[in-house]
Amino acid sequence: MIPASGKVPGAGRKIRRILLHILSVLLSLMALAVACFSLIMAQPRSDPAPAVSSQPLSAPSPALNITDEKDLRDLIAAFPVPVMSFLSGSGLRFVSATSSYAAWGSGFARIATLYWQTADGEPLILRSIYPSEAYSLLEKNFHFTPVAGPTLFGNASVRMEGGGVIRIHTVTGSGLYAVNCPQSLSGQISVISRSLQLFTVDEPAG
Repeated sequence: MIPASGKVPGAGRKIRRILLHILSVLLSLMALAVACFSLIMAQPRSDPAPAVSSQPLSAPSPALNITDEKDLRDLIAAFPVPVMSFLSGSGLRFVSATSSYAAWGSGFARIATLYWQTADGEPLILRSIYPSEAYSLLEKNFHFTPVAGPTLFGNASVRMEGGGVIRIHTVTGSGLYAVNCPQSLSGQISVISRSLQLFTVDEPAG
């Protein structure tokens, strides 16, 4: 007999069991989809396309190393695009700099690396890279952070961290520019970035 309430005994439990079964199937399908996606992403990519640059690649040339800030002019003059450095009077101390080349794509890229220090001896490393597409020449093992990078040369920058180091980098129509500093300077990055500028050396008229 059916109770006066009109409800069939156990009907609620059956409905709950059906709903739980459906939910279990959906969760299993979602887990399978995530696993398949992970396997696809983990597959090594064979025959990667060669790096292509819209800028003419450089020919290999001897490295240039300097330890006197007065010689920066020679390094900047020999570099194919503007070089990132600090403005005069920034309160930072120049340590050394090097300009070298690295294999990239079907040719060679150029890298200008300038080493500076704060008044407290904290290291700052500035890198100017040509061509601007040579992102693979930036250090690995850095991860993105939820903190946005400061504006550099009128462009938005990307902030990343790794191994106790903060890196901000941006790209212009000329080159790729990156600044490395210890995490202890995290609160001063905006101030540091305002002291940066792109430098070129005008060739005398012929």
